[in-house]
Amino acid sequence: MPGDRPGEYILPVTKPATVGPDEFPFVMGGTGFAAAIDSLQQECDQRLLWATIQFLSPTQGVDELTIDCQQIGGGQTIGQWSAQTRAGERMVHNISAALGTRERDADHIFAQMPDVPMPDDCEEKPADLNGSPGNLIGQFERRIAMENAVNGVEAAWVRPRGGFPLHAPILALISDFFLGAHPRTRTGTSIDATFRFIQPADHGWVLSVTEMAAFDRGTVSGSARHFAQDGRLLAISSQTGVLPRIPLSAQ
Repeated sequence: MPGDRPGEYILPVTKPATVGPDEFPFVMGGTGFAAAIDSLQQECDQRLLWATIQFLSPTQGVDELTIDCQQIGGGQTIGQWSAQTRAGERMVHNISAALGTRERDADHIFAQMPDVPMPDDCEEKPADLNGSPGNLIGQFERRIAMENAVNGVEAAWVRPRGGFPLHAPILALISDFFLGAHPRTRTGTSIDATFRFIQPADHGWVLSVTEMAAFDRGTVSGSARHFAQDGRLLAISSQTGVLPRIPLSAQ
């Protein structure tokens, strides 16, 4: 919601915006990313093209986040923007983005959705250690369409239980399930995330096809493509995360 100053927006932190144990909840990075994208789109009344976010400091126990948006460049149709998210005076997220639309030309989507089972034919994804029915994880249905840990690939169907349209903010939030796509990365922490928005869709299932590229120097890098149930490409994302010190298999 808009704040008191130009370019300022407020995200009240409620339980459905958080993950983690009930005694130590924190704002999931995807929640902050979604809120920043929504704020930028409201501020310039344009649709997102691209955004990247740095996760700078913890968000445990905060009551609200303040997002400050400003345009830093761009031309007549595409604007370059910046946003900073703060908990009090402490910066927790730094966001860069481009928003706008050029005149339409010969649109073409090259990426094709893989041939995987539809959601009704897939098993539910196992419970998340940071999830509970009342927090953010509980707001989504998730089902496994394909998993190959050796090759670092997962295809998972995700659907908001609230029936939200699949616009840029909700897709950016879904893209932040990246670290849940491999047994070695679960319970890790995100360093950054990049999100490229292609097109929206009505509410329904999203197929997130995640490919881990490398585990290196205690971190993981990878990317994902997000498709509507009818096969249309909706978004592309990538992320860097810190691997948990103790793999789940060893706990």
